[in-house]
Amino acid sequence: MYGSESWVWQKKNESRINAAEMRSLRSTCGVSRKDICKNSDIRERCGLKEEVVTGVERGMLLWFGHLERMKESGLTKQIYRANVCDGKVCKGCPRKSYADHIGSILKKG
Repeated sequence: MYGSESWVWQKKNESRINAAEMRSLRSTCGVSRKDICKNSDIRERCGLKEEVVTGVERGMLLWFGHLERMKESGLTKQIYRANVCDGKVCKGCPRKSYADHIGSILKKG
């Protein structure tokens, strides 16, 4: 149950980010919502090749690769490997760790 709820939450946030991006691009290009124009056409007009969410996920994967190649004695790697979720857990859907989020990005494709 928790996995499906977090998936829905993630999709909802991605949808909001994409909507804000398209609103910004439409105003930049001078295209209103009344003008029937595909999002891909507007991105092409602005010279963009991918969505903001895709770029952020690619950056996260690059950072994850950097973390995995680090020495085990490095402070950043030790913080990444640390289990900070010990103790009392709040009600509701548990928070996703960084590794869980990276795993969902990798599963997505």
